[in-house]
Amino acid sequence: MQDYVILVNLDDSACHAMARRLRAEGVYCRIMPRTVTADELLSSQAQGVILAAGCTGAKSDVPLMMDYLQCGMPMLCLGDAALTLCTALGGEISAEAEGGIVTVSFDPDDDLFDGIEDGERYLPAYRSMAFTADQGDPCAAADEAIIGLHVRQRRVWGIALPMERNDPSAARLLVNFCRDKCGCTLWWSDRAFIDQSTRMIQESAGDNEVLCALSGGVDSCVSALLGHLALGQRLHCLFIDTGFLRENEAEEVMEACQQQIGLNVHRIDARAEFLLAIQGISDPAEKERIISGLMRDILRREAEARPGVKLILRGTNYSDDPKPADAASLAEGLLVLEPVKELFKDEIRHVGETLGMPTTITSRQPFPGSGLASRIMAEVTAERLDILRTADVIFRREIEAAGLQKRMWQYYAALSVSPLPNGGYVVILRAVQPAEGGAGMPARLPGDLLERVTAETIRECPDVQRVFYDCTPSKSYALLAGR
Repeated sequence: MQDYVILVNLDDSACHAMARRLRAEGVYCRIMPRTVTADELLSSQAQGVILAAGCTGAKSDVPLMMDYLQCGMPMLCLGDAALTLCTALGGEISAEAEGGIVTVSFDPDDDLFDGIEDGERYLPAYRSMAFTADQGDPCAAADEAIIGLHVRQRRVWGIALPMERNDPSAARLLVNFCRDKCGCTLWWSDRAFIDQSTRMIQESAGDNEVLCALSGGVDSCVSALLGHLALGQRLHCLFIDTGFLRENEAEEVMEACQQQIGLNVHRIDARAEFLLAIQGISDPAEKERIISGLMRDILRREAEARPGVKLILRGTNYSDDPKPADAASLAEGLLVLEPVKELFKDEIRHVGETLGMPTTITSRQPFPGSGLASRIMAEVTAERLDILRTADVIFRREIEAAGLQKRMWQYYAALSVSPLPNGGYVVILRAVQPAEGGAGMPARLPGDLLERVTAETIRECPDVQRVFYDCTPSKSYALLAGR
């Protein structure tokens, strides 16, 4: 591993924006939780640490701040973490947070601020810091209020500024710290990641065979292609057809992976097995638990049937729910490798594009691991799956015919049992656009498009009594995967 910095995650939105920006600028970074210890920071051999917080005007909860200060690594405390730094050193902050348009100025003698001009900025909230010369030196101010301090003897900076996603000064500040204060080189790129990952897979696999569970999504397909580049035909991809995929999706995945990418893929038809496993189950969390457990069971069976397999590749990205890569949960003696686990979905798409993957994979919508089973808000049956597939393909076809898909994060149909006296089903349409901070806002679709979708859905699915469009905002993309 070449040089990099660690981001301590004190606020998901701010931390993720900083990580994306640093990597886009060629600086590699790893995200760690706020509970990471100073010993872990030191043993990581990182070049420096950034405490990544939002800017609310309230101190961040940094339980190990004093330990971080003692470890001797260059450290940049951003947003609310700067307030925590100030008080940890014995300083004080003003009682009330302020906000508004202010003139921000920086220490002209500190190269941390090279290329960053003084000027007006909007600060959603900030508090003035007060500290002695023994505790630190002022390095940033908002009008008359001090919002930045520099602890020279410790190589520590605290700056209570928001790191906005599209702010060039924020990017410059981050890069200046990593390059000039930490000594990092701008080595990170999609190609560098590909080279590093293929070497890691080769070293982990040795002369053994490797399995890769393939769903057809960009995460698992990029992981599989990295494995293919590293191992060739020693990589065996398993596409487990659960029966919960969208219309013609299983065939499309096989064609793309075999014919266009050239992977060694074996399709396992487990549709009847999965449908039986969730018979009578309506709770979405229970469906997901049963489906993921059966997926592991099938993967375990396939691994045990191939004595030469010692490693399994999984396409897990950073935003996936944390699930320990426990080899014992698959089969004794197996190692689990997750090549893209530190990347965000958009970064994985870029890697896939660099690898020359077809757009049918790189632009594929996020899809829950439990598939359409999670989009049926009732017991899953073959009849209900057919109705949902039909409604879903009608909606997606209209969105794409109107050319609206490029500004969508996700668009799909879900199915519910109708509460009306005449029974039948209700189709719920959902189309979401990305918004600032990882939120998802409902797309404003043309009325005539929704009318066409409704008319065709009722015509093609006689048991559907109502079609609704869901206008509820979502707090994060993670909540959109199946609902």
